[in-house]
Amino acid sequence: MSTISKSGQNADASYEIRPDTNANTLYLEFSGTLTADEMQTAADETIDAAESLEDGFRIINDISEFTPPSPEAAKPIQEAQVRLKEMGVADVVRVVAEETSAVTENAFQRRSRQAGYEGKTATTVDEAERKLD
Repeated sequence: MSTISKSGQNADASYEIRPDTNANTLYLEFSGTLTADEMQTAADETIDAAESLEDGFRIINDISEFTPPSPEAAKPIQEAQVRLKEMGVADVVRVVAEETSAVTENAFQRRSRQAGYEGKTATTVDEAERKLD
């Protein structure tokens, strides 16, 4: 398992991408507000990491501390969601907190529907793992 982690231009912004080939699961964690360039890099790294997984892989995406990106920064998210669907993602669970912006949560859900899949929600990574098919 490799982990890709990068801090954003904003002090509170970061992301982590971790493919688990044994569990055939891609773990994503986003926090703070990432710029459009940072979101593009994260999206590209997410696709690269997903390539190490088999068809039918699952995603746990922790956005519990993520703040809404600009519309420009959101474009790479949608493109990555479409690509992940094409690559054979089977199940997605988003980790959200009470403080997670409804705007952020709804935007991820809307984009995933447009990409052709439904995402589930959980309040912890452990709960997310239990919700995977």
